[in-house]
Amino acid sequence: MRNFKKILKSVGAFLLAVCLLSAFFIACYLKGENFHYQDAREREALAGQVNFLSAGASYTLFGIRPDILDARMGVKSYNLAGTLLTLRGRYVLLEQELARNPVETVVLEVSPDTLLRQREEEGPKGDLPMLGRIERGSVRWRYFREAFSPAEWPEVYYDMTSKGIESALRLVTGSYRQENDIMRAGYYVNTKPDCEIPAADESAFHIQSLPEQVVEENVAWLEKTVELCQSWGAEVWLITVPQTEYYNNAYVNLDYYQQWFTEFAASHSLRYYNFNLAKDKLSLLPDQGCFYDDTHLNTRGGEVFTEMLAEVLENDRNGVDNSQRFYGSYEELTQMTVEWN
Repeated sequence: MRNFKKILKSVGAFLLAVCLLSAFFIACYLKGENFHYQDAREREALAGQVNFLSAGASYTLFGIRPDILDARMGVKSYNLAGTLLTLRGRYVLLEQELARNPVETVVLEVSPDTLLRQREEEGPKGDLPMLGRIERGSVRWRYFREAFSPAEWPEVYYDMTSKGIESALRLVTGSYRQENDIMRAGYYVNTKPDCEIPAADESAFHIQSLPEQVVEENVAWLEKTVELCQSWGAEVWLITVPQTEYYNNAYVNLDYYQQWFTEFAASHSLRYYNFNLAKDKLSLLPDQGCFYDDTHLNTRGGEVFTEMLAEVLENDRNGVDNSQRFYGSYEELTQMTVEWN
């Protein structure tokens, strides 16, 4: 019996040590901003000033530059995007920023991915960064309870602990950051070299298709997000950030999503602009030189696209009809720009 009690004490001491170490490492992660998506302090410092928000996943993260919007449109903008950021994550970030800023305009990025992502297949990777991006403990705890199932808790623990260890090592080496110096106003400069993008020739034309079945949970979150923005009096635009000609040619049924978003926007009294269908897209954003890979703009592409976006939004503000700047469908785009033998 005495040996058993000793074992229990040893196990208890070990578990206590693990808990204390884990708490220390996780605190290092949460108290600093050592990962590119951790921007709570900058958002807090800008509270009360921001009147233009953009929200989306990595297409927006690399594609919309707040500094260009500010200079071109005379606004104070912030990019709330994040790699694999879920619709839930976008909602929570918008909820906070709308409540503490005089936001007049919200640009929501949408794409087929927006409607097709499935949590059970994708797992928690899109929500994990949110735990390090949210500053208030109560909001973080609520997000944890609502976004992660008990089966995912070990992955959450591993993710936060491993990032905490990396943060603690930075603390030891003197490279620990209290404030994010990688992003500014939510824009992240992708420093990776551009990939080689295949030629958009006949061999790659209409060789793939996307499922024509949207995930209802995604639709519900999108509707909820639009309602949130409108409840704060913000005008909402839906946009699709441009992708390469190669990607757009490869898929046979992109018009299914073009029609879906067009009808969704009409039913919610929104403007929707798909910049893949901009008539000057191929000349302004060539595959070679403006894209990091087949779906993401590089730094140069982000500059060009933000100028395009600002011009379209300014036209809307001034009552100028933008419809002639865009093809009505991918089918029309193909007919007008490509000859296939």
